[in-house]
Amino acid sequence: MTAAISYFAMAVGDGISYHHTTITEQHKHVPDTTQDVYRQVYWARYVDWSITTPMLLLDLALLAGMNGAYIFLAIVADLVMVLTGLFAAFGSESNPGKWGYYTIACIAYLVIIWHLALHGRQQAAAKGGKVGTLFASIAGFTLILWTAYPMYVMFYAKRPFDFH
Repeated sequence: MTAAISYFAMAVGDGISYHHTTITEQHKHVPDTTQDVYRQVYWARYVDWSITTPMLLLDLALLAGMNGAYIFLAIVADLVMVLTGLFAAFGSESNPGKWGYYTIACIAYLVIIWHLALHGRQQAAAKGGKVGTLFASIAGFTLILWTAYPMYVMFYAKRPFDFH
């Protein structure tokens, strides 16, 4: 339901903000030129992800039987990953801080992978064959999609960090 409301909001023009950046080009023999760039940021998508992806991780962690501390750390890392993506989307193209947000998000993603691949897999395997197989299938598919989506956006959308 959260995703449906979020995507409905974006479809009707809500849940979208415009990020304004001014680009100045300096010239030696003529006056400097400036260009105003307005870029859409679909912030409703980040609200959606900050609610739905922790629930997905919670489902996976409970299926595996992970302990509460590992579940908490994975969910906090997920929220850090989503929020730094939002901050990067609103950042200026010329600001190197965007790469800082990207780096923080990548580290948070590695924390999620660490907890699911190490602790989750161990716990699921200890529960028995079918649970371990189901967990490995769902977690593996989730991690592949979560890895592929930003790569797709970066290489095919031709606009780094503009995740929409």
